Amino acid sequence: MPNTDSQARHALDNLIAALRDHLAAVERRSGEHDAGVQAAFLALRAAAADYDDTLYTAHDEVTPFDLPPLQTDEARDDDPDAEPDRFALLARWDFSVVDPDLLLAAGSDALREEVDSCAVAVAALAHVHGHSGLADVARANTLGLQWHGATTWVVAADTDPDDDSAEWMDTAFADMDPDDVLCRFDVPVTRSGASG
Repeated sequence: MPNTDSQARHALDNLIAALRDHLAAVERRSGEHDAGVQAAFLALRAAAADYDDTLYTAHDEVTPFDLPPLQTDEARDDDPDAEPDRFALLARWDFSVVDPDLLLAAGSDALREEVDSCAVAVAALAHVHGHSGLADVARANTLGLQWHGATTWVVAADTDPDDDSAEWMDTAFADMDPDDVLCRFDVPVTRSGASG
């Protein structure tokens, strides 16, 4: 069973990262209803709630965060332009393996067990550090990877908002239509290797 102390520490790290991402989104927003700011707000809200929950579980303590309920389902039903109740975040991050030994070592360190597949190593690093932990060109290089860019799509999920089952994972990317994308963020890499 996972250590509750380490879960609280992990939740804190996620909250700090979400705060930084939110500030960065606010600093580069393009208007009052900027999609990046809205997405960062929701991610920050989720990270704060998770930290509050894990802190209480681990130490029987709470934070001063007061998270008012989001817009009700009834209010959304009256507005055909309202946001969906459940979103799916689809991300593609492309890499080339330039140093397999370095990548396997990094994956083994991340999982704390021997890894003998580059695919498993990449999955482990994304799981432990998050996709954003691999999205920096210099960071990728230290892991034996060459980063080629990323695209992240947000779509309305067709799953019941209250359904916590994991059955959707069996067909997680089935029938994905680019026309259904609500917003997307693309991060290309220039020929020189610097992110643009």
